Amino acid sequence: MRIGRAIGLGVVAAGLAGAVVLAKTVRDVQGAAAGDVDSFLQLPPDERTRRPVVAVIGASIVRGRASVDFVRMLRQQHLELAFVNGGVNGRVCWEMLQDMDRVMACDPAWAVILVGTNDVQATLSDENRDMTRRSKGLPRNPSPEWYGECLLAVVTRLQAAGTIVGVCSLPPLGQDLDAPPNDAVRRFNEVIREISDSTGAAYLPVHERMAEVIVGTGREEGPAWTGSWRPGLESLVEHFTLGRSYDDIAQRAGFLLSPDGVHLDTAGARIVANVVGEFLAGD
Repeated sequence: MRIGRAIGLGVVAAGLAGAVVLAKTVRDVQGAAAGDVDSFLQLPPDERTRRPVVAVIGASIVRGRASVDFVRMLRQQHLELAFVNGGVNGRVCWEMLQDMDRVMACDPAWAVILVGTNDVQATLSDENRDMTRRSKGLPRNPSPEWYGECLLAVVTRLQAAGTIVGVCSLPPLGQDLDAPPNDAVRRFNEVIREISDSTGAAYLPVHERMAEVIVGTGREEGPAWTGSWRPGLESLVEHFTLGRSYDDIAQRAGFLLSPDGVHLDTAGARIVANVVGEFLAGD
């Protein structure tokens, strides 16, 4: 009885400790992005207009909490510009469209859009589709076509206000470029290309640059992205609880550009920052 009770108490204690770690991790990853929309709009009007504004909008890759923060890199490289981080964890394109009033209030001279990874993931299975639609209260089932409609509405609203728009192609999911999830990524990137061509928005080749690095190092066959939530959660726990860098986590997992097959390490973030920098320079 005593041994059994001790084991039982140990299991409970381990469960409670795990719950505490998980709660802390969730709290940390949901922390405010550096230079986010709310903090920018709270600045005095003269401070908001002192430098041309670049609004970078998207999901967790933009927010820079589950990833290395490429927006921070851009902020450090282009002191003459004000970068506003409009990344929201878990966001799909329809949700971004609903939030455009706040982005427009920043009066951006440029807008950089990197959104769609969550839209892709929502189309990879019936279970993903149903869960995403239900949890987010979406009016339609996720699909490349609906993603394109939402993205087109975002781009045209920005352009109507005189904003110069660049749309990033979506990074690979995992490192196996021939895995089925990356077929879906390529389909969404075709939609991005079509919208860029039809509107005159700049197409920013993030996916293509990342694929060049992966292929150039002979690492294009893995590790594949499985769709499991576990690598992402483990990456966050290691980063926020154990203090490991996303670069160290990526190296341990065998990834070149990502700690978990979705988000970015320093090398991945630098690719995005370089592509965006070329767009801002007019290259």
